[in-house]
Amino acid sequence: MYPHHNTPDESDDTTGEDHTRGGDDTDGVVIPLPRPAADDDIENLPNIGSDQPVWWYDQQRQRGSDRQFSGYVAPVFGTDGEQLRSDLAAIIRDLLDWANKQSRKESTEDGEAA
Repeated sequence: MYPHHNTPDESDDTTGEDHTRGGDDTDGVVIPLPRPAADDDIENLPNIGSDQPVWWYDQQRQRGSDRQFSGYVAPVFGTDGEQLRSDLAAIIRDLLDWANKQSRKESTEDGEAA
C-alpha cells in the first residue's frame, strides 16, 4: 500500500513513535518530489510512455538563471481520484485561509503604522 493510503491503524511507521496524538502532521498528504528539470534539448526529456501527456513550465527570473520544470500527467480514477480531489480541495482551502489571515494581518499592521 502507498504511504498516502495509510490510515492510523495501517501505518507503515516502524519507529515505534506515537503519531496518534493531536496535530496536523498525522493527516499530511505525501507529495512526490518533482523530477529534475529537462534541458532545452529534446533528448533530455524524461522517459515516459507515449500515452502520458507531458507538461512543462519555464520560470523566467530577474536574477539568476531561469528555471525549467517538467513532468507528466498521471490520471487517477475511481475512489483514489475522489480521495485525491478531496485532499487537494482541503489543501487549497487551507492555503486560501492562510493567505486571507496573512492579508488581514498585513493590513492591520499597515493601519497601526499610519
